[in-house]
Amino acid sequence: MTQKLRGEQGVREAYASAGERPAGCSYAIVRPGGLEESSTVVGPSGLEVSQGDALSGVVSRVDLADFTVELATSSALGFDTALELYTTASAQPCEGKFKPLLTDGRVARLHGATWAELLGGVQREGQYFVPA
Repeated sequence: MTQKLRGEQGVREAYASAGERPAGCSYAIVRPGGLEESSTVVGPSGLEVSQGDALSGVVSRVDLADFTVELATSSALGFDTALELYTTASAQPCEGKFKPLLTDGRVARLHGATWAELLGGVQREGQYFVPA
C-alpha cells in the first residue's frame, strides 16, 4: 500500500511541476476495490464511485476495464481527481472506524444508470471529504 501511495504522489508531483498544461490534460487516479476474476459485468448501474479513500469493495476486471476506457475517452472529467470504484453491493469501509461513512453522507456514494451519470458527481482533487 505504501508503494501505491508513493505512485499516486508521484503522479500529483509530475503534474504540479509540469507548469502550464495543455487544455484537457488532467489525471484521474482510480483505486479499484478488490479485483474479481468473474466475467459477470454489472455495468455502471451496479457500480459505485466514492472519494476520500474511505470506502471500498470488489469489482470485476471487466467492469474496471470498461470504466477506465470510459474515463479516458469521455469529457466527463476535465480536472485532476482520485476516486474509488467497486460494486454497490460490496461497499464497505476501508477501516472499521469508517463504518459510519456508509450512511452518514460525509462521503458521497455516487451511482448512475450510465457512465456519465456515475461520473457526474465526482469532485476535483482536494474538494472532497477525506477522513482522518
